[in-house]
Amino acid sequence: MLKENEKSLANFQKGVDALFSALFWLLSYWLRFNFLSGAEQGLAYVFLLLAPVVSILTIYFFHSCGLYQSQRFSSRYIELLSVAKGSFLATTSLVVIIYFVSPERISRLTILFYFLISTFGMSIIRILIRNFLRSLRRKGQNLRHVILVGNSELLSQYIKTAQYYKDSGIIFVAWLDQGELEHTENIKSANLEAYEEIKNQYDIDRVVVSYQGKESYKTSLFVEKYFNDLIDIQILPDISYSLIGHNIEDFGGVPVLSVNKFDAGVIELSLKRLMDIFGASIGLIFLAPLFLVISLCVKLSSRGPIFFGQERVGVDGRLFKMWKFRSMKIATQGEDLTEWSNKENPRKTKVGDFLRRTSLDELPQLWNVLWGQMSLIGPRPERPHFVEKFRHEIPGYMLRHKMRAGITGWAQVNGWRGDTSLLKRIECDIYYIKNWSIFFDIKILFLTFFKGFINKNAY
Repeated sequence: MLKENEKSLANFQKGVDALFSALFWLLSYWLRFNFLSGAEQGLAYVFLLLAPVVSILTIYFFHSCGLYQSQRFSSRYIELLSVAKGSFLATTSLVVIIYFVSPERISRLTILFYFLISTFGMSIIRILIRNFLRSLRRKGQNLRHVILVGNSELLSQYIKTAQYYKDSGIIFVAWLDQGELEHTENIKSANLEAYEEIKNQYDIDRVVVSYQGKESYKTSLFVEKYFNDLIDIQILPDISYSLIGHNIEDFGGVPVLSVNKFDAGVIELSLKRLMDIFGASIGLIFLAPLFLVISLCVKLSSRGPIFFGQERVGVDGRLFKMWKFRSMKIATQGEDLTEWSNKENPRKTKVGDFLRRTSLDELPQLWNVLWGQMSLIGPRPERPHFVEKFRHEIPGYMLRHKMRAGITGWAQVNGWRGDTSLLKRIECDIYYIKNWSIFFDIKILFLTFFKGFINKNAY
């Protein structure tokens, strides 16, 4: 029923994409060698032979970008980005194939035409299909009728998500065994005993089950009783402790739910590391004169070394020595390990006060970044004494060590540094890890230049 409709829609989209990708490829040839002048006229047969290859590559990469899955819970913006990504990958693969297989040289301008036309054309087709499906749902067709079962807050979030995405087409028929959980949505509430009656009364497509707390066992009881029905059953597991993300893996046929796993791709992490190496190298080269000036000022301001190395806790809880320009007088043994930074610290020198307020004391950490102990962007590392203290006092504190520590971070550009709210800092760190991307790092890097260096809380 519903599955068949969505499967048919996916097959229809594949057929449309295959047809139009081939047409766009031939249109690119026509524009290049008929509309414009060129020396490669007469190679139409080569382009005709490559048309099926173009179609296959388009379908393959569109599939890998998730464009043939249900788009009910995705924004139009994300869908169009996926179209652009799929078109780029298909075009790049086509160039590689032409280079190694085709004896004829294909005009680069033709390939550029194809990429632009296919990206624009496929985006228009997607918009038209989405608008058509939306009009069908307004007429009461292609809807998904759902029954909610359980007392979990996740069911309320499920409702809000369905209402947020206008293309979801979800109709909530009833909420069974709701318990004391309140909701303001116009959904029929009933006892679990009414399930059979409601199921037979309506054309139900899916049942969503979620219990929490001591009643979690009811999820298994419900599935055990109704697993043999033809209606899809979805389970919303209690993942309230999964603060930075979760995923389900297939372990030799055994489904495994991982919580609080920082799941970033090798390519993305490699790009982050390359950005760290490049940024740290450029910084150390161009800031060398400033390093020399600061070193002289620190040396003349008080007795002691120029640099100050302090043990910090980094990624996966590993210890490393973080370097700074010394901004205080020499501490007594162990004093710097348990002493929290504060504005009135009597050991702070005048030069050190300036270095701290302008964050110039942090510059030697570029060496830590270059050696892979830190990153340009990430949660700020803390001393082992305080890590051991906060891990028992602040929920989720240790999750900030899922990523490499940074010179600056989301908490710092939002003003949470120095003697400010630790809870706010942890909240920012967890948000950063959960939503991390290369573009997020670049955003934080730019914000650091505008409001991350000089801060009233830096001391």
